[in-house]
Amino acid sequence: MTTLKTSYGHFDDPSREYVITDPLTPSPWINYLGNTRLTAFVSQQAGGLVFYKEPHARRISRYHYMPAAQDQPGFYLYVKDHATGALWNPHFGPTSTPLDSYECRHGLGYTMFVSSRDGLEVSLRLFVPPDDEVMLWDVSVTNRAKESKKLTLSSYLEFGLLESARESFWCYLKNQIGFTYDARENWIKYDYHVFQAPYAPAMFFSCTRQADGFETSRAAFCGRGGSLERPKALLGDGFSGSQIPAGGHGCGVMGVDLELAPGATERFAYMLGVADEWALASVLRKKYSRMEAVDNAFASLQGEWNRKTSLFQAETGDAHVDRFINVWNPLNCQITLERTRDISTDHTGLDGMRYRDTMQDALAMTSIDPEFAKERIRLIFAAQGKDGSGCFSFYPYAPKQRINEEPRRSDNTVWPTMTVTNLINETGDLSFLGEVIPFRDGGEASVYDHILLGLQYIHARRGPHGLPLLAHADWNDGLAVFHDENAESVMLGMQLVHAANLLRDVAIRLGRREDADWCDAVSAELTEKLNAEPVWDGEWYCRLLLSNGMKIGSKSRPQGKIYLEPQVWSVISGVGSDGRGGMAMDAANRLLNTRRGLMIHTPPYTGIPNPEDPLTSNVPGTGENGSIFCHAMTWAIIAECMLGNGDRAFEYYRKLLPSIAAEEEGFEHWGREPYVFTSSVIGPAQEGDFGKAGISWLTGTASWAYIAATQHLLGIQPTFEGLEVKPCLPSHWTGVKVSRRLRGKTYRIEINNATGEVSID
Repeated sequence: MTTLKTSYGHFDDPSREYVITDPLTPSPWINYLGNTRLTAFVSQQAGGLVFYKEPHARRISRYHYMPAAQDQPGFYLYVKDHATGALWNPHFGPTSTPLDSYECRHGLGYTMFVSSRDGLEVSLRLFVPPDDEVMLWDVSVTNRAKESKKLTLSSYLEFGLLESARESFWCYLKNQIGFTYDARENWIKYDYHVFQAPYAPAMFFSCTRQADGFETSRAAFCGRGGSLERPKALLGDGFSGSQIPAGGHGCGVMGVDLELAPGATERFAYMLGVADEWALASVLRKKYSRMEAVDNAFASLQGEWNRKTSLFQAETGDAHVDRFINVWNPLNCQITLERTRDISTDHTGLDGMRYRDTMQDALAMTSIDPEFAKERIRLIFAAQGKDGSGCFSFYPYAPKQRINEEPRRSDNTVWPTMTVTNLINETGDLSFLGEVIPFRDGGEASVYDHILLGLQYIHARRGPHGLPLLAHADWNDGLAVFHDENAESVMLGMQLVHAANLLRDVAIRLGRREDADWCDAVSAELTEKLNAEPVWDGEWYCRLLLSNGMKIGSKSRPQGKIYLEPQVWSVISGVGSDGRGGMAMDAANRLLNTRRGLMIHTPPYTGIPNPEDPLTSNVPGTGENGSIFCHAMTWAIIAECMLGNGDRAFEYYRKLLPSIAAEEEGFEHWGREPYVFTSSVIGPAQEGDFGKAGISWLTGTASWAYIAATQHLLGIQPTFEGLEVKPCLPSHWTGVKVSRRLRGKTYRIEINNATGEVSID
């Protein structure tokens, strides 16, 4: 019988790092490095890739998704010990040579490997500075043996076509790129002149030490019959100094020879840089040719993250809660807004920026980094149509506007109200509402009018019961399987009520009384319809009203009897404030709750829409078909807090935390990184797989989990007038201490849970 590991690492809370101590994790456990322009992801075996601004047409290096050894290639450092002949990597892969010790430390914006073999300790720290388009590989080597060491260290980075979708046309395009070594600049130059390329930057790979050997050809590095696991250039043949100006598979290989006396340490750095022209690339290389500049860049990176995480620091007495609120959730929020749903070890990077997803990802970041959130909000509104419509996705860095309007998601334009409202509550500044942003199809409008038009677009497209039409789907992509664009969405109706209530308050502040009256009318009209037949099902709210009269999410159905989303939004929107919201949440707890949280619906579908029909969607218990959908779980936490149910809200929040889930399910079974949120968890319909985590990192769970924890559980909410403290804590907590920065001032908040007293300094 195989013994499953209970752990692959641990949190180092003082260092704000997750330390992986076994490189053979169940799946690649990655970290993101970047500055919103140059971005990389890197795994615990240094697998990964790097790109500039977006990975569709500006992908600099390769990463293989389909082969069995998926997590290759990446950012490799090879160590050759000439005395023993051993060849190894401090990150274990790709040689997989056994190590005496191994650590991968994923931190805030950096990843560091510290490993040893035969008395030699090697560290490799990868990061991207906040201010420059350069990825730095900070290498340190210490000889802890009693004898001197003669070594060769070598980098390996595999270049790809920037337009990754065109890799399949390699035979036609391989001669439109070239790779050469310039000894004066001490760099490997990537000459990119692909016909009709949307972006052709100056790209280089260099080192702070003059190269003692190099390869620009992958074939030359691996050698005939060799591989990345056993490269011939390091196993006897030596560096050939290959250059391929006529094109081919290029790589960044630069060798450094070292002789280390016992106790001696040597340090140097590799750099991968990107610039618009070669003169600027040369300036960038020269800047980072000094280790002092590398140290300054890392200090600047730490300063950036100290600023972001200092916004909100909590002491709750629960280590899992504290580390996520204080460190890992802000990191997850930052990366999710940067990358939306474009690239990870699951997403292949061929999609654009998602309209409704990115707007939700910006929600938490309006507090953590308002200026970055504004930047993204501007991009989203520029993809809106002048009729108020949103779109599915867009490519903001394409040379010509690219908009994907299909599939049509009916909820696209309901989210901006929530995000922009949180922004102005955080900043106390209404001026952003007046900023003018163009539409994708001509004309322009203020941010405020973009929001209003988006709500009016939804309101104008309603069915016979007065509720918004589904189109292809609303937030729940899985509803597209019903193929009923004229179905009416109960969830979206509730969200429209919530958005109208939020916009009403903004309209009054701006003196737009007519708009406020419209919001009042929409809210009142929809609230009445949502509490009437056929939406209210006696104990909970239905999910969809199909155009053929069938109700989805009703006790009358054999499958999909109850959905989570309308129950939570009945509370958040106030639609169920007459007591039905509480009744609906009780039903959700009774029928949907599992050891890992609330299923998105139950029973899962075995056929669509009836059991005897063919299954045309996810298998039962996965995805939108009966899994624990973590994004929706965050709304359940908020709803229970609004109902004053602190114990139930905290139960849901703890089930949501991946560090707890990994411990309770077993790290092997959970599978994914225990330090970031996942999109879903396989539900109980799949008995053997129940509790396995789905896609990690890039999920709306991150943003909404931060809002749920900080503004609802701890109850510290920014308002236009200032901070409002309305905690909803679990009964077993004695109290909470919070440091919260708002508009340049830091508040020290203490909450006594026994007495309900709140002190603010």
